[in-house]
Amino acid sequence: MHRLLEALKHDNLVSLRKLLSSGEIDLTQEIEVGSEYELDEPDEIPLLLYAIQYHASLDAIEILVDAGLDITEVNREGLGAIDIAIKYGRIDVLKLCYTHGVSMIESRRKSGITPIMLASSLNDHTIVKYLLDKGADIHAPDKYGMRAIDYVKRMGHKSMLEFIENLK
Repeated sequence: MHRLLEALKHDNLVSLRKLLSSGEIDLTQEIEVGSEYELDEPDEIPLLLYAIQYHASLDAIEILVDAGLDITEVNREGLGAIDIAIKYGRIDVLKLCYTHGVSMIESRRKSGITPIMLASSLNDHTIVKYLLDKGADIHAPDKYGMRAIDYVKRMGHKSMLEFIENLK
C-alpha cells in the first residue's frame, strides 16, 4: 500500500495503473492517518477519502474508481466522497461523484446534514451553486430540524447568509 500512496502523492499515474493492475493492492484496506503525530489511536479512513483529502489529482481518483474503488461507499459515520470533496473544496470530485450517480441531495450521515448544509456552513459559494443546480433544497431540514441557513448563522458567514436569503 505504501507504493500506492507514494504514487498518489506524486501523481504518478503510470505507477498507479501498474500497481492496480498487478492485483496486489486491496482497495478496501483503510489508510492509517495521524500516526505521524504519535497518537495512541490513529484514524483509519477509506482509500478514496484519503485520496480526496490529500488532494490526489482527479485523474488519479478516476483511475482508482475505474479499478473498482466504490465511489458511493461511506465510512462508519456515513461520510462519503461527496462530504470530503465539499470539506476540501473539490468541485472536480463532486462532478465525478455526480457522473457516477452519487446523490447531491441526500445525506447518509447520522446527523442528517445534507451536502448543501455542509457547503453552506463552509461558506463555499461555488459548491453551493453547483449543488443547487443539481437539485439540492437549501430549505430542507436535518434530523434536528436545522436548515442550511441555521448552520450559516451559527458559523457567522455573512456573505452566505445574504446569498441564501436572496434565494427566497
